[in-house]
Amino acid sequence: MNHRSSRAPILALLAIVASPAGWAGFCTSDPTPQGARHDLRFLAGYSPVSATLIGTASDRRFVLAGFDYSYRCWGWQHASISYTGGLFPAAILLQPTQAFAPAHAVYGFGVTPLGFTFDFARNRKVYPFLETDEGIIASTQPIPENVPGGTGLNFLVDFGGGVRIKSGDRHAITLGYRFLHISNGFTTDVNPGVDNNVFYVGFSFLR
Repeated sequence: MNHRSSRAPILALLAIVASPAGWAGFCTSDPTPQGARHDLRFLAGYSPVSATLIGTASDRRFVLAGFDYSYRCWGWQHASISYTGGLFPAAILLQPTQAFAPAHAVYGFGVTPLGFTFDFARNRKVYPFLETDEGIIASTQPIPENVPGGTGLNFLVDFGGGVRIKSGDRHAITLGYRFLHISNGFTTDVNPGVDNNVFYVGFSFLR
């Protein structure tokens, strides 16, 4: 078998995921074309407390900062769906004091290549949205617990929503909430996982 030909579908798929132009090929025409279709958003958020809805680690706080890009793919008269991908150079888990370590911060870098944003009534100045993102986070030490079998490379999944406030034709402010779950997906026998309630603010450049 020709190795180059066998790699061609994989390379094509990577090109589509990495390129907004590639995603445009999967997008339908928008019956409400007015307004921006591209959204580059910078955001920062903080979780004052961790939940135990999915994960079992508690008493963790979380700091998130970075940016994401959204391309509106499907649109209707009063709603739309956008593909969203993000990079988060600051994904910091604040660990509590434990028997084997004092309280400290664990620095991480998050990537969310697969996400979707659902906007409602986007023709208004203030409108609601829902969102979900999936990706990975690499940290300087195993999280949420630095124990044998813990991992410094974990999956990251979040879902949430909020409101968007248009501050002009080319800018918008976002006030949002994300339920963010981090775990290794049982790639090892140790998978406590951690959940965080992240409240964030964002500023968008629209085109």
